[in-house]
Amino acid sequence: MSAADPRRRDKIVPFHMPSATEEDASDWNSNIAMYTAMGGIFLRNKFKALPWVSGYFGLSSFLNTRNSQKGTDSLSGSGAMIAAVSLVTYYINVYVGHKRALSAYATGADDEGIGAV
Repeated sequence: MSAADPRRRDKIVPFHMPSATEEDASDWNSNIAMYTAMGGIFLRNKFKALPWVSGYFGLSSFLNTRNSQKGTDSLSGSGAMIAAVSLVTYYINVYVGHKRALSAYATGADDEGIGAV
């Protein structure tokens, strides 16, 4: 530093990386995605909105993941994968139930054998 430099050497503070806290590590979007997805799967999709709510929060969690965490955290560790599984499970149940209903209607079978979707 030259004599005309207005900075003071005694006011220099070296940079130290702040320590990571538990609060920084928590991801509420991922947690909500996992809870609603598992709730939808356990309740056999009686509440049709649960897979879509989990899909929204799972996508939000995946898109908001920091670059520093993307290398260590895989897609399966986030709520996005379980939300996608919940949506696939929901639509498989809808498809299978629809096919059962069509085959029962075609054969003239009783509706008691058809599971409610």
